[in-house]
Amino acid sequence: MQIIVINGPLSEKEQDAYIRQITRKHPASAIEKLYLEVHDSYVDVHYTLHRYRELRKMGGYCISEPAAWNSAKQAEYREMIPNGMEEDG
Repeated sequence: MQIIVINGPLSEKEQDAYIRQITRKHPASAIEKLYLEVHDSYVDVHYTLHRYRELRKMGGYCISEPAAWNSAKQAEYREMIPNGMEEDG
């Protein structure tokens, strides 16, 4: 997790308090960046979560996200018939 303090200093103890507050909602491993924006009497807390890529398996190989594929591979994906074992049930 990357911690970015904006508009002034925050002690390590204060930063730890905000980290504990956010990690009650999301695990630390899911948080990419934590923004702590210091104002006179309060601190705004914003964060971004890691973006987990959706990987697809086609032709026995794991390949990247469908948006990154060329047009032929995207057409193959659209025409693919789902395997009954891979369906969520």
